[in-house]
Amino acid sequence: MKKKVLIVTSPLRVGGFDVVATSLQMHLDRERFECTYYIVGDEVGPLEPKVIESGAKVIHCPSNVRGYLADYKYLKKVIREGKYDAVHSHLMFFSGLVMLAARSEGVPVRVPHMTDPCIEDRSFLQRRMFDVYRFFMTLLLDSCGTALVACGPESGAYLYGKRTFKRRGIILNNGIDLSKYKFDSEMREQKRRELDVENKLVVGHVGRLNYIKNHKFLLDVFAELKKINADAVLLIVGEGEEKEAIEEKARRLGIENSVILTGVRDDVYDLLQAMDVFVFPSVKEGLPVTLIEAQATKLPCLISDTVSRYAK
Repeated sequence: MKKKVLIVTSPLRVGGFDVVATSLQMHLDRERFECTYYIVGDEVGPLEPKVIESGAKVIHCPSNVRGYLADYKYLKKVIREGKYDAVHSHLMFFSGLVMLAARSEGVPVRVPHMTDPCIEDRSFLQRRMFDVYRFFMTLLLDSCGTALVACGPESGAYLYGKRTFKRRGIILNNGIDLSKYKFDSEMREQKRRELDVENKLVVGHVGRLNYIKNHKFLLDVFAELKKINADAVLLIVGEGEEKEAIEEKARRLGIENSVILTGVRDDVYDLLQAMDVFVFPSVKEGLPVTLIEAQATKLPCLISDTVSRYAK
């Protein structure tokens, strides 16, 4: 009989823990495991059709289910009806409630998984409220999780606490299918033609357009590069809430005609071939998958010193 696994995550966008979660699921033996995704909200991300095609099922938590108590009750119902053998959660601190729901329903294997810390710009009051939330969720993670997983020591310490992760944490390095990222000169020429960047210096970046990725600083750096090399182009692959702010800053700096925003793409491994250098100036990261991908393509990488040393 197949083992039933419930994977709890956010809408399956192209990036971060969504890529990690789907990659792990797609490499499981289908003869041994039956996987179901529990996705918070009604949004259908670009990776969802792919996981369904791979044989996984998808359950969406309706957007009208709001608040921690309502989320908890609805998740308990899903777990109870599904009779799962394992629950694998990628929702950072909210995974504490996921683990509690799984334990209360008798799920034997309960695994929270930390891929990257999410740093947000909060007010003083918001930070204090977050600290209280983090304290209680950390207690639930430790008491209800049967295995505390993270991509590296720093990420593990951030989610579970340094002592707890040192005592019982498990490091699961983020991985990729290397065959997709092998350098291909023909693909490089094809993508550079498509992007109209032949004979250009292409500075590349892949990541969600949000605060943590530090795109505004990336634009400042690129603007200085343009003063040295007028043929330089900045290729940014991704989508997110900072898109308009990035476009506005590019206009203010007078570099908007040299900045290409592709949005979400399912051919990232090919777009990496078109780049000459990969720049990753994040405010803070654990072990970013996109950086591993860039390195696998043998791109020179410029990385901020706030990215975990385990990613370098």
